[in-house]
Amino acid sequence: MGLTTKLLIGVALALLIAVFGFGWHLKGIYQGYVASTAKGDALYSSEVLADFGQQITDELVSKNVDVAIISRAGQPRKNLPKGVAYTHSAFFVRNDIGGYAVWNLYHGEDNRLKSRLETDTPADFLRLLREPDAGLIIPTKDTQAEIRAFIGSDDYTAMHTVDYSLISNPLDLRYQNCNEFMLYALGGMIWKTTDKAEVLSMLKHAIEPTELDVSLVRRHFGPLIDERLILDDHGKTVQTTTSADLAELLNNTGQLAESYRLTFKRAQD
Repeated sequence: MGLTTKLLIGVALALLIAVFGFGWHLKGIYQGYVASTAKGDALYSSEVLADFGQQITDELVSKNVDVAIISRAGQPRKNLPKGVAYTHSAFFVRNDIGGYAVWNLYHGEDNRLKSRLETDTPADFLRLLREPDAGLIIPTKDTQAEIRAFIGSDDYTAMHTVDYSLISNPLDLRYQNCNEFMLYALGGMIWKTTDKAEVLSMLKHAIEPTELDVSLVRRHFGPLIDERLILDDHGKTVQTTTSADLAELLNNTGQLAESYRLTFKRAQD
């Protein structure tokens, strides 16, 4: 084998390794970005997750909160895109026994491009927690009552789009992720409609979606690495919904009481 052939083979292998390595890097960035799934290896034990869930419950009960929006990070924060603190959000709704039911959107496991609405527990919600804190968004008391009546109704489920995308564009109706579903649920409740096109029209004037810095290379290779990373609903910029956008919608419509981070306390071993 000649030297030129060996060099060409070496360059080809180097490029292959580089592309493969970049692919895994990209997958690591996006795989947990929204993390709308209940499956995966837990970082914390079931006992710790139950304790963290109880800390959220205690915090909400201490403030007499009937409905809150809670967010958790499904990736180490250092791996998240700039300006993104949390990856998955859900409604926490107080039940008759003093606890909270958690209303989520999760994508499927056999088909990760379809999503479903599911109710679980605070500990289940925290299963893929990667940072020991949670984001709390507390609506005004009147808004809590409205959300409580809205959740679980046919109007609530009408805001669901089954087709799933990891970083779906909230100003496009083709796909949803967990945060976008919550945005539309809040919009449907606020503007008293089940027409998602009407909600979209109102959202254009109510919020500025979170813009992500996604290079042309990442836009090309991303869908090849993870099928959930669909980008055909984005234009020149890539924009998505985060917990900050949920707080922004409530704030801009005069329905936000407070928004803050709750850091969990670890019991001494």
